[in-house]
Amino acid sequence: MKKFILLTFDLEEFDLPQEYNIAIDKKTQMAVSTSGLLNLLAILKQHNLTATFFTTAHYAENNPSIIQKLVADGHEIASHLYYHSVYNTEHLLQSKQKLEAISQQKVSGIRIPRLKQFEYRLIKEAGYLYDSSLNPTYLPGRYNYFTKPRTLFTDEASSLLILPLSVSHKFRFPLFWLSFKNLYLPFYITLCKRILKKDDCLHLYFHPWEFTELNNFNLPWYIQRRSGQKMTNRLNDFISTMKKEASFIKVTDYLCKKSSKTLFQLRKDTEAKLPEEIKTTNKIDVELQLS
Repeated sequence: MKKFILLTFDLEEFDLPQEYNIAIDKKTQMAVSTSGLLNLLAILKQHNLTATFFTTAHYAENNPSIIQKLVADGHEIASHLYYHSVYNTEHLLQSKQKLEAISQQKVSGIRIPRLKQFEYRLIKEAGYLYDSSLNPTYLPGRYNYFTKPRTLFTDEASSLLILPLSVSHKFRFPLFWLSFKNLYLPFYITLCKRILKKDDCLHLYFHPWEFTELNNFNLPWYIQRRSGQKMTNRLNDFISTMKKEASFIKVTDYLCKKSSKTLFQLRKDTEAKLPEEIKTTNKIDVELQLS
């Protein structure tokens, strides 16, 4: 059985300090995320990998040249709602339209910030093919989805594809960004390999802001530690080891391999022209300098 690893990143305004009553202005929020993104992209380029970026429309409209560069380099743009800390249902469609206008490509997927849950029917009605907001585990105060499926499934009522984040088999230990940052890396890699022995897909998520230094924000130690260069080196080591175990691909590429129906729909969306009302009048062609 062919094995795949999905590296996904939540590209958002860095408003995390506000959760801890730490003031941070909009300019700094954008700058921190972009700084980390540049470090991250250098690693992906080094390994010739493409990934899926779940992007807030707010970040995208403030950094359109970056989004267009991501698309030009072969990465997938998906929705992360309009704002990272506002959960209005009308933003399902509005964020999709804004991201399509900036990227000039169809947006097929969504991940709700902080893995909040919206009705699948509403997500499907907004035009999405898949949702990636399910962490099928139990974390007090965050998630209580221990009995949900661990792998790709279709919500029968809405026909929406649901792609859960990876957790271990028996105990549902989450392999999300905090685990990657805090666990002993060889142990984390062992957990990943165990998942790939049973499943055909390892689905992980991170944030670009993790790849810049966070020492100035007085965040909890388990968030602040191993940021910046340490996180960059850690991801590099992880990719170097795991690319011997599986192929790194984008979410839509994986879904196409799993379903001919999805492949047909994605091809149809790709060939369809974007509605005139969401097209940008001028494409921005600004090269991103990776260093």
